[in-house]
Amino acid sequence: MANRTNRTLIRTYLAIAGIPAIAAILFQIAGFAAQEKSILDHSSLSDCRMCHAEKYTMWEKSGHIESNKIVIGKAPVGEDCIACHTTEGFTAKLQGGKVDLAKRASFQPITCIACHKPGSSANPKQLVLNSEKLCHECHTQIRVLKGREATGVKDTGSFHSDVACISCHMPERSHEMKFVRPDDPGLSEERLDTCTRCHKDKSRQERLRQLTDWQARYKEAMDPIQADLAAISAATKEKPDLLNADMKIKLSTVRANMLILAQDASRGAHNLDYALAIMANASKDLKEIRAAIK
Repeated sequence: MANRTNRTLIRTYLAIAGIPAIAAILFQIAGFAAQEKSILDHSSLSDCRMCHAEKYTMWEKSGHIESNKIVIGKAPVGEDCIACHTTEGFTAKLQGGKVDLAKRASFQPITCIACHKPGSSANPKQLVLNSEKLCHECHTQIRVLKGREATGVKDTGSFHSDVACISCHMPERSHEMKFVRPDDPGLSEERLDTCTRCHKDKSRQERLRQLTDWQARYKEAMDPIQADLAAISAATKEKPDLLNADMKIKLSTVRANMLILAQDASRGAHNLDYALAIMANASKDLKEIRAAIK
């Protein structure tokens, strides 16, 4: 409709004013084109904010806004850190390139343009990748969620293993990326927490009871392991040759598996059975290690 109107105007101006009118129209069209290009470019965060103020405000409350703080200081960092903690690094990672680490102080945190590519994406919501793959590019919680990759521990899935990240971490499609607990003080009676949003056959109180139980069981298993690791670390620091080669390998495996749980940070909510299996395996190995250093 707009194009038909423009053509009608052009014919009218040509008939009345001739060449001067053509020049005026061309300048006007060029101005519209330049304006449209500047709006659709989306090359900076300010472009996004112009039209998506609500989402921008949510993003300001999310952990993504502070993602670059860990890598812009003086401490040495590698490409892997930059690739997940800055927009520049993440974009380069997806394109198979690298960034100049010397410029890291100017790098942005993970912003809209790290995850969205308006005008050049075939994915829903104009994401640079499928939403699940996008999350897993940086967030390693998939190992616990799916119940795999811990050394010496049988793969163990759970009913959460097939749940999409955004189902729990973007309730109401909120870009705060916040998991809303059943006991969140900001919840109203009308608004559902993340758990009850899916488990509608249970009450909020039941969801809280279950979540609290999971995390209590997780803590009960974790505390003695942390105590053992601290004691073993202190002993081997004082006497580096205290453990033989086999025990050193076993201790290294325990630490690697426990790092998987630390990076998961859900304290059992993602996959309690797998977390407990990792800790049971660690407890058994640490018992052997403790016996070796006595």
